Amino acid sequence: MQQFTQKYTIIQLFKDIPEGTQFSASNWPLHVTIADTFAIDWDVPTMVEKLTQLLSSRTSATSVVENDRFFGDQRQVRVALLKKTDDLVKLHQDVIKVLERGGWKPNDPQFAKEGFLPHSTVQKHTRLNKGDEVIFNALTIIDMFPGENPYQRRVIKTIKISDAG
Repeated sequence: MQQFTQKYTIIQLFKDIPEGTQFSASNWPLHVTIADTFAIDWDVPTMVEKLTQLLSSRTSATSVVENDRFFGDQRQVRVALLKKTDDLVKLHQDVIKVLERGGWKPNDPQFAKEGFLPHSTVQKHTRLNKGDEVIFNALTIIDMFPGENPYQRRVIKTIKISDAG
């Protein structure tokens, strides 16, 4: 039997979702992942504090949606790739550096650092389209195991990037 443990992910949402909101693991809101699923030694307040310190000294990152691709073992997940702009890569790397100080343990390390591949999963109800400009102006920490339920997700905290107002 699969064992589930406390994990998080850090994303850019494209609509405001209140802290504490839960949603099904199969029905994510439209987003781009900045730090894919990970465990960490820090408690949530410490992680929030460290990420807030980082983002308070940063500027927004931008990118543009490129072509679609299929991810997954059987290429079953359709995604819209984003251009790997310098400021987006730096945002990802800076977030990972902060998380590493807290004992960051990624589920899939091959998709972090040099392997970072910015994308947005095409949702049933919405998607990013080729040519759309994407602005990364606030990052949201998602609880991947709220109340020990592996089939739900919960918005923990959204942290604005300093120049985002």
